[in-house]
Amino acid sequence: MSFEIDKGHNISIYSTVCHKCKNLNSENTQIPGTCKAFLKGVPLLIWEGKVDHTKPYPGDNGIQFEAIK
Repeated sequence: MSFEIDKGHNISIYSTVCHKCKNLNSENTQIPGTCKAFLKGVPLLIWEGKVDHTKPYPGDNGIQFEAIK
């Protein structure tokens, strides 16, 4: 039997990209890091800003980054 301690704690709870997007579910959600495009969680590559989500991304349900005005 094996287990990991603090698995996932190296991932920031704040995204410099997603927190500027109007589609982020930042309040009243039981799953942090979700948005209208990714209801089960934003992919890590997008969350960390390594992929430009102003263009379609697999699984985004046709919803891309939209800046908060």
